[in-house]
Amino acid sequence: MDAKNRIQEEKLFNILNPKKANKEFKITIRFQKHLTKKYEQAALLARENKYFMEEGQGEFYKIYVSFFPENVEELYRIFELVKDQETTRIYLNNKLIPYIQDLWLFLMWFYKIA
Repeated sequence: MDAKNRIQEEKLFNILNPKKANKEFKITIRFQKHLTKKYEQAALLARENKYFMEEGQGEFYKIYVSFFPENVEELYRIFELVKDQETTRIYLNNKLIPYIQDLWLFLMWFYKIA
């Protein structure tokens, strides 16, 4: 199953099970292929994640990798490698949320400190 279908299934599950979906949150980073060493490092780290998904080929190849609060260290490492890329997107429970990078990721960094 490709990444888009899996994400659609998760969205449907969240709609049908709002009590469970609202108890936990998941941050997903989507980044595209680019020719840098940081990309190669991020792709290697992403493939080790159990929530790794990919789609597309060639210049349209995208990697999706998801994290829960207990995985904040992994999230931080990958985010630092791909944050400067224009095509990087961050999702909260599979939704693009305004100010996600400034607010939600900031809140996740508190888990890193604790």
